[in-house]
Amino acid sequence: MSKSKPKPKVEFHRVDVGGTCVNFPFAPYEIQIDYMRKVLECLQDGKNGLLESPTGTGKTLSLLCSSLAWLEKARAAVQLSRLQPEPDGGGGGGGEGGGNWSPPVRHKIIYSSRTHSQLSQAVAELARTSYRYMRVSILGSRDQLCVNPAVMEANNSREKLHMCQARVKSKTCTFHQNVEKSKERPELRDNEIMDIEDLHKLGKKHNFCPYYMSRELYQSADVIFLPYNYLLDHKIRSTLDIDFSGAVIIFDEAHNVQKLCEETASVNITGQDIALAVKDIEEAVEDLKNPNVGFDEADVAPKDLNESELLIIKDLLLEVEEQFSGILAGKTSITHPGSFVHSMFQSFRNPGVVKALQLLVEYTNSAASAAFSAKGRGVTRLLEFLTGAFNEHVTPEDLQELYKVHICREEKSEGGKGFLKGKSENTILHLWCFSPGFSMQRLARLGARSIILTSGTLSPLQATAEEIGIPFPVQLESKHIVTASQVWCGVLGTGPDGTKLNSSFKSRSDPKYLAALGQVIIMILKIVPKGVLVFFPSYSLLNSTREFWQNSGIWNRIDNLKRILVEPQRKDALSTAMKEYYEEVRTGRGGCFMAVCRGKVAEGLDFADDNGRAVLVTGLPYPPFKDARVELKRQFLDDQIKGKKGSMSGHKWYQLEAFRATNQAIGRVIRHSRDHGAVIFLDTRFGDHNAKISLSCWLQPFFQKYTSIGVAIKGLANFFKVDSSVGMLRHSAVMKQTALIEASRGIKRPLPQSDADSDKHQDDDQHALPLSELYQDKPQARQNVAQSIFSTSSASINFSSLPSRTTGSGVMAAPLPVGQKRKKIRLTSNKAVADTDNTGGDEGEESEVKTRNMAMEYVARLKRILGVEDMKQFKSAMQQYKVLKRFDALVPVLKNVILAHVSKDENLVEDFKVFIKRDHLSDFDLFCNVTAASL
Repeated sequence: MSKSKPKPKVEFHRVDVGGTCVNFPFAPYEIQIDYMRKVLECLQDGKNGLLESPTGTGKTLSLLCSSLAWLEKARAAVQLSRLQPEPDGGGGGGGEGGGNWSPPVRHKIIYSSRTHSQLSQAVAELARTSYRYMRVSILGSRDQLCVNPAVMEANNSREKLHMCQARVKSKTCTFHQNVEKSKERPELRDNEIMDIEDLHKLGKKHNFCPYYMSRELYQSADVIFLPYNYLLDHKIRSTLDIDFSGAVIIFDEAHNVQKLCEETASVNITGQDIALAVKDIEEAVEDLKNPNVGFDEADVAPKDLNESELLIIKDLLLEVEEQFSGILAGKTSITHPGSFVHSMFQSFRNPGVVKALQLLVEYTNSAASAAFSAKGRGVTRLLEFLTGAFNEHVTPEDLQELYKVHICREEKSEGGKGFLKGKSENTILHLWCFSPGFSMQRLARLGARSIILTSGTLSPLQATAEEIGIPFPVQLESKHIVTASQVWCGVLGTGPDGTKLNSSFKSRSDPKYLAALGQVIIMILKIVPKGVLVFFPSYSLLNSTREFWQNSGIWNRIDNLKRILVEPQRKDALSTAMKEYYEEVRTGRGGCFMAVCRGKVAEGLDFADDNGRAVLVTGLPYPPFKDARVELKRQFLDDQIKGKKGSMSGHKWYQLEAFRATNQAIGRVIRHSRDHGAVIFLDTRFGDHNAKISLSCWLQPFFQKYTSIGVAIKGLANFFKVDSSVGMLRHSAVMKQTALIEASRGIKRPLPQSDADSDKHQDDDQHALPLSELYQDKPQARQNVAQSIFSTSSASINFSSLPSRTTGSGVMAAPLPVGQKRKKIRLTSNKAVADTDNTGGDEGEESEVKTRNMAMEYVARLKRILGVEDMKQFKSAMQQYKVLKRFDALVPVLKNVILAHVSKDENLVEDFKVFIKRDHLSDFDLFCNVTAASL
């Protein structure tokens, strides 16, 4: 059995930020210090924060380092308090604690972001810091984590949920059965930081359920990563059983939070759902009359399922179905106050009816073993609707004031897109919530210490705070670190022939406008090197413009300059299009990616360096004016003003939505401190003063309005010409960044490899580079330049290379380091557990034997060093630890006995780790790295 690999040493700069010592991977820039100061103000004072920092300023790394520095300080203070004598003269917290003991508030960081890929980036950032010893858990859905082949065949997430739950309850899922015994695997016990993919691979390899394992791990985690709909959707949140008392909740990439708050509080149901529910009940009644005789418990209806109750529910559903059939009465749509659902579904509010439906859903979904089976879908949709409309959090007053019921014909899922879409005969009832604050306020009432929302596009902060509906005493709008030599920003209001560029509804179909727009884009593509992004306000406008350009020859002219790729509306086709675009930029004549504001490309993809040298915005991306939900939202806000319950009008919200989408799109162009590019607005409406002040603060200093296209094109050409004279410097910075990405893969703690792989990489592991050196590594070969859509990390910004932040001696000018660096006890991987990957049946037994032998060896060492009284204290502490299962029970003996004799055996503290339970490893690391240094 091979030895455990030592963890590579992480070097860092210790910086005092508002009285808190923060360990940062490199010397932080002033903008990062200001950002961390605001984060710490929120955490120390228990306040909410709204913090905007542009993409490329190291926001995620600053957020993690500052919040974890606070957590480390808070937890160390708790450990120290346990060493203080009690007022009655009793001992420290290591004993029984008397009758007055109460568990302290367990602070933790709950870090959420929009997508799993963004969370994986944040996990990777954490793995490169000195705080990586903390216990980390990442939560995902069954779509990402389930490894049961039968469940994964289900058509959608809802069916996977119920099929999984049925197998867990009947104990027929072997992967779930293996979770408990797999918790002591070395990878999980040693606090190895794993993202979603790592955990999925580990579970698949060792036959345990990664989904339920992640829910075991977060119970003792210091940092929990999860998508932010897990926090905002009360149905999902209630299943997690997270204690929010004293927790810090962080929403990163929070520019979509308002929309998600409304969506998670909204539900809908169709006439077809009601008809399927009736069919489900009829089949269940038939099963009760003629029960299957077999060995599968899932095929047997539960005893609590009552035939008479089901028939009553069926009659109620038939009444609702009759109302659905004639509710529109020849109209295309109707709107009612939210309280309308009370009258239509009044009978379903009875707790007995809800209980019967829950039993029926459980039975029908467990019996529907085939992935293509529709059994149970109707009653499942019905129960989801009733749970969303009628629960303890939604009062009748909420339904009346914050919700609207909108009933219309459902759009056909087939038959074309855009104007080809048709209406089906299926009637759909929407219950829409129009108050983002409704969901956020429910979350805030759960006792969190602080809620922080941060993104690169939150402006205007006051309007955002009003929408979200909770107070934000701490606010920040950061500038960018880039200079005028790195950004060119201009508004071009006319084409080469003087035609006005305006994509409003009146002129967007005008052939003169479309031709002029194409001519301007051709002129720009001749100047801008490599990759260019062109954003349209909507898919319909993109498609109509493409059709005109193809017929007029403009499309071919553009494609001859740079290969055109168009953002697909199908999510699964996007990755292929992105790979083609990156490859064309890298090896070909360059690429022109035509995309849509609010689409996948605008929201979360990375176009660093040559992949995005310019962003062209062809128009203001207003929400669809005639869309029912948009109209009702505007009406709701206007009614709020009339009732003196708000100050944002529907028109103001409509304007803000357009500029929020614009700001998100233009954020694709500058991705790090050494990046450069152009932001070009091809619509005269962007030249208005109100438009300028609605753009992100970082862009406003570079904003220029051009009345002549000739002057604008000349200025753009000069920008890239001057840029080419310093191209070597920029290229060198990109190479360093790529080197960091490659080297950081060695820093992230890998899953255990086979012995052959371990021998192969043995030399690499012996000499891990300090992080500060990685930031100044030598350039890599051209083919290794990162081209992945998520390749550029904010951690790769080399702020320490900027001369304005250093003195002649190379030492930081401000802030000053905190005192003299204290000696710390550095820990390696837990020697009590083997770090190899043996798949034989004796692996657990061998590991247990090895642990027991190491513990006996440690006790023998103690007997040679300690006196009789100290040995008694050690044995007493170990007995208490076994009974109480609290790390606090070990703190006094660690302080008074182990630390007191470390001069006789320098590994005495480090090797004590053999006695520490898995759930307390991060507490032990904290004691060694922080608390012990304070004693």
